[in-house]
Amino acid sequence: MPVTADIENMIAMLNDALGDAAKHDRGTDAASRRLRKSLSDLAKECKTVRAKIQNERN
Repeated sequence: MPVTADIENMIAMLNDALGDAAKHDRGTDAASRRLRKSLSDLAKECKTVRAKIQNERN
């Protein structure tokens, strides 16, 4: 998968998290848990893409 597609996937992940972010702002605890999970998944994806880029450049 090209890096561009990886970045587009991460953008989609963030867009998907916007609904839970708004609910978190209103004080919904369940949305906060889902948002933390989404951000954790995004962080893992960022690390994977970073490693992919690093490996392609070596």
